[in-house]
Amino acid sequence: MAKRGTSAVTVCSTAFLTLGRAQARALGDANLAIAVIPHPFGLRSREEVREIASKCVDELVDLITGAMK
Repeated sequence: MAKRGTSAVTVCSTAFLTLGRAQARALGDANLAIAVIPHPFGLRSREEVREIASKCVDELVDLITGAMK
């Protein structure tokens, strides 16, 4: 999507970050913006998920707008 001029961010858990970066490199986008969330995610309560999402919002905005590397 970024190659088409559309902002895009991949969200990846800590357990899959290495794989996500490797896939991005293999697909020709070594600088793909990746927002990282803690793992495991599926075992967390709704409140914990809300807290994680709240903490990730700023990172997502920064990644989408290019404010972070």
